This record gives sequence, C-alpha cells and structure tokens, in this order.
Amino acid sequence: MKTLSYLAAAAISVSGIFSASAGESQVLGKAGLSLPSIELPSPEAQPNKSSFAVKLGTITGTMNRSIVDLKINKLAWTITGAMNYSPIDVKINHDDKTITGGANHSPIALTFAWSTEEVSVDGGANHSPVKYTVNWKNGLLEGYSNHAPLRLEFDMSEGLADATIVTVKGYANRAPVELTYNKVNGHIGGYMDRSPVDVNLVNCDLYDFLQYFFLFMREVPF
Repeated sequence: MKTLSYLAAAAISVSGIFSASAGESQVLGKAGLSLPSIELPSPEAQPNKSSFAVKLGTITGTMNRSIVDLKINKLAWTITGAMNYSPIDVKINHDDKTITGGANHSPIALTFAWSTEEVSVDGGANHSPVKYTVNWKNGLLEGYSNHAPLRLEFDMSEGLADATIVTVKGYANRAPVELTYNKVNGHIGGYMDRSPVDVNLVNCDLYDFLQYFFLFMREVPF
C-alpha cells in the first residue's frame, strides 16, 4: 500500500508539471493512477518523410556495358551520378523549360514541352541534335538523337490491375531495342545499343526513363 501511495503521489506530481499544456488526463488500470496526455504536433506540422523519399529516385544496374548509378531528385530537379563511363550532372528548370548540364562526355542544352498526354525534347546532347516526342496515350516515342532516327513503341496498360509488364520495342542508335519493364519491382531488362540492359528503378518509373531517354543512349553508335 505504501508503494501504491508513492506511485499515486508521483503521478499527481507529474500531472502538475504538464497541467498547463497537457489537457485531460487518462486513467490507467484499476489502481486509479492518472498520467497526463501529451498533445503531439499535428501531422501538418511534421515533415512528411514518405513524400520526401518518393521525390528521391534511383536507377542502378548495368547497360551499354557500363555501370549505371543515377539519382533523380524531384525536389531540386537534378539528375546526378554516372553511366556510360561518364559523370552525369543534369538540371531540369521547369520555369524556363530547359534541361542543361553534362552527360555522356557531352554538354546538354535542351528545351522541353510537357503535358499530361506527351512530352517533347529538343536541342543538343551526346554531341548530336536531339528531338523527340513521347506520347503516353499512343504509346510512342519518336524523333532522332545521336545522328540517328529514334522510335520506340510501348503500352503502359494503365488501369489494368493485372498488367504488370510493359514491353518497349523499336530502334535507337541504329540498333534494335527490346526492353521489358516490371511495374511491381521496377526492373528493366532486355537489350539496346547491342548490349544487355539490367537496371532497377526505385521511386521513379518508365515515364522517367523514356522522357530522359537521351541519357541512356551511348554518345555514338558502337
């Protein structure tokens, strides 16, 4: 009984400390001991770590006979890392609609136009004129890059719950392209530029891969 009295006194003491900001107390157990309920900050006042993480994507693996290690930051709108034995340092400016920086041992100076139906890219990269449009509804990427025509066909199968695999077929760099993208685990496999492709996408997807397709092509055909 002495122990219980001591605990009750301690509880009253603690309650007094928090009484100015704690609100009502909660009764714990049959002993009638009470401790203050501490008000936590509202969800709006706390950083949303999940949302923050989704804005930071990675593409890692191998393609074009090289290691791929890219970070896509959709807060700062940068793409950094390395692939094709070259550092990658790209900045996307949504106000000016420009993509600038360097990749594949080449400066990048591109403009882009974006809508929910398609994205178009125009300018220079990979020491070559670049111009292509990705139309999501028609499942078609078409234009030119690397001094060669570029055409890829795909079907996102949006709205079909059991459609987990997307096939991308066509040609780029005067070579056939045949890729498969797994929507569930983010893996892209197959081949392009006459070499195997084995990369994993985290917090990004095939939309990112296709709209920035100029990054994933070799500087010049093999």
